[in-house]
Amino acid sequence: MQINIIYNSHNIHRIQTGFYSLDRAFTNFLGETGIPVGTGYEVFGVSHIGKSSFCYSLAGLIAGKLNGGILLCDFEGFEPAYISQLLSAVSFEGELRVVSSPDDEKQLGETLDLLSDEKQKYSVAILDSIGAISPLGEREGDLGEANMGRRAYLLAQFTRRALHIFRFYPNKTVIMINHWYPRIGARGYESPGGEVKKYLASVRIKLAREEEFPDGSYVLCGEVIKNRWGYQDRKFYVFMLGGVGMHAGLSAMWDSIIMKKAERPKGGTVKIGDENLGRLSSLVKAAREGRNDIFQPFYEVLKEISNDTDRDFEANPESGKASDN
Repeated sequence: MQINIIYNSHNIHRIQTGFYSLDRAFTNFLGETGIPVGTGYEVFGVSHIGKSSFCYSLAGLIAGKLNGGILLCDFEGFEPAYISQLLSAVSFEGELRVVSSPDDEKQLGETLDLLSDEKQKYSVAILDSIGAISPLGEREGDLGEANMGRRAYLLAQFTRRALHIFRFYPNKTVIMINHWYPRIGARGYESPGGEVKKYLASVRIKLAREEEFPDGSYVLCGEVIKNRWGYQDRKFYVFMLGGVGMHAGLSAMWDSIIMKKAERPKGGTVKIGDENLGRLSSLVKAAREGRNDIFQPFYEVLKEISNDTDRDFEANPESGKASDN
């Protein structure tokens, strides 16, 4: 039996970032890999783990592949030189435009206007961060005045408008950065901004630090807890080189270790089979010196398994549960 689906809306597009587990964390039931674009992301986690650094890098990967620019709707403050370094680390070349206004509502609206303006050629908008948004009623009201729900209402409007952009303007992507707070008077955590935002964000990623190193480097573990475009509950790992940003070679090394194709004995050297590739500290030093050829063995072992089905992905053996959100 043949089924033909006729529709005018664009099909979801994927791009290959070159980061092994990141690309495979969003696999769909057809086995297609790559991160979805033309959709909305919410990336959240506890304070000071590297959410913004990851999201700026992710935006650079997306915009670089699409030859577009980046919009930054910032509510917390940023360091231009550091953002430039993060984008350079993922080989982004283009424009990052900071949208600024004393009125947070207008700032959000202008960001979406620029994203949907085809003449402007912006591919990605970053909202950093949801928890710092101050609606007009909150800013002009007295301290202690009840303003509960106003941020959630504003974010609901923002995400609904963004959804309209995704439907009619292909390859436009919004990345919303959010905090993860302990619930007051209850167990567990929650991300601010209301429930509508959670439902309308097609992809939700929870970030945590997997490991930290003396030079300021760290490994981020991302869990895709919602994925409208494929399976959910899959994990990915990216190595953030301290002061530099997302590093492909070190991430390939870490993915190889997670996939059990490389070994890292405690206090010993990183090995692939009988081949010693050096201590982790020496590999980090090589990354800082730009000696990327040293990471080629890790790319090779990942390439050998790249044709395997995703159910063989050992980094997340319980993956495969489709999203129902």
